[in-house]
Amino acid sequence: MTTTTTPIADRLASAGIRIHHATLKSATALDSILSAEYPALVLDWRAHQDNETQLVGWVVTHTPSDTEVIGSTKVPVLADVLERCEDEGLDPEELNEDDDDEPTPSGSVVPEHYRRQYREASSNGQTCGDWLAEWLVAQTHNIQGFMVEDFTAIITNNGVDMTAKWAKLPESGQKGWVGRYRMNGRQALEKVAAKAGGLFDLQGAWEAVPEEALAILRGKHEKWLAKEARRDAAAAEALKTSVEG
Repeated sequence: MTTTTTPIADRLASAGIRIHHATLKSATALDSILSAEYPALVLDWRAHQDNETQLVGWVVTHTPSDTEVIGSTKVPVLADVLERCEDEGLDPEELNEDDDDEPTPSGSVVPEHYRRQYREASSNGQTCGDWLAEWLVAQTHNIQGFMVEDFTAIITNNGVDMTAKWAKLPESGQKGWVGRYRMNGRQALEKVAAKAGGLFDLQGAWEAVPEEALAILRGKHEKWLAKEARRDAAAAEALKTSVEG
């Protein structure tokens, strides 16, 4: 299995592996999303043990823990990857909070240049550096680190459904619950921000998402937003009909 983090197309070409253009398109799309939004995850492939240029499957690895998240004969679907991360208590966006500046040990799937780029992209060296990640760092971190109570206040302030299964994780005592809680809460906040155009901060003050960041969020959740728009329109029509009798 390859151990670099350059674009998947270049890595496949360097390995002399040829694949159908549709498969390459799917792999490139997933690779791009992981690189941009879930930097703790890396897409790689599996080759035949007797013929290293013959591709037999795909694998997504959680690089900080060197854990295989999902393996498949076909390019994995992002939703399945994220669901598996949730099941395993793996955060797809952030490196371990105890990571330091020491070079990556030989044999790790995370090259030091990757860690360096990751650290430089964010204010605390632990996020992918997008607007929401940086905003959450400012709202929910202090000198002691991540404050789960403040994070809960943020998602509550923004009307996130706290009856969802993941919202009960703080009461579960399960191993790795904090990472899963943060991951699911952040995903919920993404949708709120994409739809509303902003978020309420820890003190309840409204903060608009910058235009460029909002465009990215809305592009990411385009299908969900369209579904929400249809549902809101139906609800408005039902209310109108009820009022008019």
